[in-house]
Amino acid sequence: MKMKRTLNLKWLRGVEWEKSSQRDLAVVIAGACLLLIVTSIGLDSLLTEEEREMPDFAAIKNVDERKSAFFEYMLPFVEEANYQVLEQRDQIKRIQTSFDRKGSVSNRDKGRIDSFLEEYKFDPVETVTDETFQHLLARVDEIPPSLALSQAALESGWGTSRFAREGNNLFGMWCYEPGCGLVPQKRPAGKTYEVASYDTPKDSFAAYFKNLNTNRYYLQMRSIRKSIRGRELALNGIDLAEGLDRYSQEGYHYISKVQSVIRSNELTRFD
Repeated sequence: MKMKRTLNLKWLRGVEWEKSSQRDLAVVIAGACLLLIVTSIGLDSLLTEEEREMPDFAAIKNVDERKSAFFEYMLPFVEEANYQVLEQRDQIKRIQTSFDRKGSVSNRDKGRIDSFLEEYKFDPVETVTDETFQHLLARVDEIPPSLALSQAALESGWGTSRFAREGNNLFGMWCYEPGCGLVPQKRPAGKTYEVASYDTPKDSFAAYFKNLNTNRYYLQMRSIRKSIRGRELALNGIDLAEGLDRYSQEGYHYISKVQSVIRSNELTRFD
């Protein structure tokens, strides 16, 4: 079972720039161009069919082995989603530093801020203020791996649910356009929602991150995270789970279940 997804850049090593031949330089330049192309089109296009589709976790009969395989397979998706959001957060903080020094932002930086405001579901602003940065930084932030992994395990039945197997949906998220996903077998009469389908498990994690970081139902979770940041402490899933009482109809019992999965599987080691 293939779990790891890495990009081999060993060919870049060992080139002595000052003494390299024209051939060496040509190889490096060509490789750099290739790397830029790969980055621009995204690594998804390089994934094998095996990597796009989840392993058959139900076939792993030993429970401990199934859990280990589940976490090993899912963790890279969490790490990549966090990498992307923290890159955005760093951009916002760099613009904020410039704003604090100059009292304004350049047209280019204003465009970036406008893009982030739209992506994270804020109304546009004519003028960037300190409040603009505070609002953005409350949403553009990471989700502890322990929280993401525990919810993925619960919501997907450790990767064995129909929605996980057929729609790569690890988090039970809904959609509302006809044909956008899978129709639940026990959907109440008169309801039109579907359980969203994604091309890859990676897409499911990206949607989950955006959901927790923008949905009004998880304002408390984001407030807890902001408070922890303010005290310069490390984020952890146990604390942030306290703000997820509206993620499930089970309410506070659901929070206990998430925290129990984190503790019993020692998932904070990934935080």
